Amino acid sequence: MARIKGKALERRRAEEAARKAAAVKAATHRRTAWLAVGSVLVVATAIVLVVIQPPDPWLTFADQGNLHLAALDEPHVGYNSRPPSSGPHMGSLANWGESDIQLPPELYVHNLEDGGVVLAYSCDTACPDLVEGLRQVLVDFEGRDLLLMPYQDVVDPDGVAHRAAAVAWGRVLYLDELDEVSSKQLDSFIRTFEAIDHHVGGGIPLQG
Repeated sequence: MARIKGKALERRRAEEAARKAAAVKAATHRRTAWLAVGSVLVVATAIVLVVIQPPDPWLTFADQGNLHLAALDEPHVGYNSRPPSSGPHMGSLANWGESDIQLPPELYVHNLEDGGVVLAYSCDTACPDLVEGLRQVLVDFEGRDLLLMPYQDVVDPDGVAHRAAAVAWGRVLYLDELDEVSSKQLDSFIRTFEAIDHHVGGGIPLQG
C-alpha cells in the first residue's frame, strides 16, 4: 500500500483529530445530559416525598427556656401550651410512674427537661378505657421516663379541649382515644422524644 505523504498526511491527521474531538464532545454532552436528568429526578423525588409524607401528628411549641424557680408560687412568664411543655420549673423532679393527683407544671416540666414524657388525661371516670390504655403504656415502656397523671387543662392552640395528651419538651400530642392509629402515634412520640436531655443552652443548669 502506498504511504500517504505531505499535505495528504496532514489532512488525514487533521480529520482523525477532528473525529476524536467530536467524539469526546458528544460523550461530554451525553454525560452532561444524563447528569441533568439525574439531578431533575432527584429533586422531583424529594419534592414528591415531601408532598406525600404526612405531617407529624404532634404540635411543636416555642422553647420557653429552663429557668429554675425557688418556689412553686414564684411569679414567672405564662406557659405557651396546655399542658405546659417547657419553661420555668422547680429544681426537683416528680416521681416517675403514675400520680393520682394533678401535679403543677412548675414541678413536672423538670421531668420533661430531663427527657421524660408526661401522659396527661382530663377525663378520668368519663373515659376509663383511655385511662387504662395509658396505664398499659406505662407497662409497655417499663423502665423508661414516663409520668402519668390527671390534668384538667388539656386544650390545643385552637381552644379545643381534648381527653388526653402526651407531653415532651416543646411537643404535645393531643389525644381523644387510643385506637390503632393514635396508639401508633403515641408509641412514635415516646420513642422519638423520651430520653432527650434539654439542659444544654438555656436557663440555670440542673445541680446534681
